[in-house]
Amino acid sequence: MNNKALIIFVTLVCALLFFFINQMTPHPGQTSGNGNPAIPFIVVLVLLFCYLVFLWFKVFDNVVVKRLHLIFIMVLIFIYWIIGLLYQKASFIIYRNVLANAHKEEYDIIDWDYINQITSFMSIHVNNQYFNVNTYLISLTASIFTALLFKLPRA
Repeated sequence: MNNKALIIFVTLVCALLFFFINQMTPHPGQTSGNGNPAIPFIVVLVLLFCYLVFLWFKVFDNVVVKRLHLIFIMVLIFIYWIIGLLYQKASFIIYRNVLANAHKEEYDIIDWDYINQITSFMSIHVNNQYFNVNTYLISLTASIFTALLFKLPRA
């Protein structure tokens, strides 16, 4: 398989893993078991990310591009990251409020300590906030950005 076909294959596998992890999120008001079963898949995604950077680098290494064009593409990616992260932060705040409202409907009060606990970093309740279309595109562009960063001295 050539590098371009491998890139397509790996990005599709990553997209499926993002979707699978996203679907592991319990619905608001639903309880979950102990731990986050998505953690092993995150390790696989990190390894695939590194492989994807390597593949992008191999593809870009064979392309002659002016340094100014590389910098322009990297700036565009960086602007996308800012927009994507701002969107993700707003989405997270809305999701916390959805969880708080579901908790209030069930218990007639909002226990913010509980809401903060279930929206902590590795909680299963926030898988859909870390693994969605936006974060997939951010990670994909991060792999491209990293490969371009390695290409920059050679341009």
